[in-house]
Amino acid sequence: MKTEKTDELGEHILKVKDFFIEFTKKVISLDGAKLSFELNLSELKALTAFTDNKKKFTMSELARNAGVTMPSMTEVIDSLVKENIVERQRDENDRRVVLVELTEKGKRMRKEFMDRRRLELINIFNRLDRNERKEFVESLEKVKTILQKLNL
Repeated sequence: MKTEKTDELGEHILKVKDFFIEFTKKVISLDGAKLSFELNLSELKALTAFTDNKKKFTMSELARNAGVTMPSMTEVIDSLVKENIVERQRDENDRRVVLVELTEKGKRMRKEFMDRRRLELINIFNRLDRNERKEFVESLEKVKTILQKLNL
């Protein structure tokens, strides 16, 4: 691949990344109404890595769900433990495994953020007509397929 094409691809990836960061910031302060809690973007990303409120996750599952490294997830979980948002415990069957689960406070925070995110997605999709929504979803599916093919 030529250098110009590689640079162009990198720029597009950064634009998409920036869009998702801006989207998350907008969700945090939707219509000027702030969330009832303050977390940084890394902490919010960790909160959304809990794909099931009732389940306990290993650190590696959380890191994979959030798309971050284990050391990064460990650092974020440390801060969430201090704020009583998550709890760590050892697996009863294998003491080497650390399990993490949301506290009641964490579940409420995650629900508030996810509800707010859902509302903002509805607002975005309502600006698109049926064909644009279909095209957008199909494009996301293509990107997902390509990234899976590249093992990213």
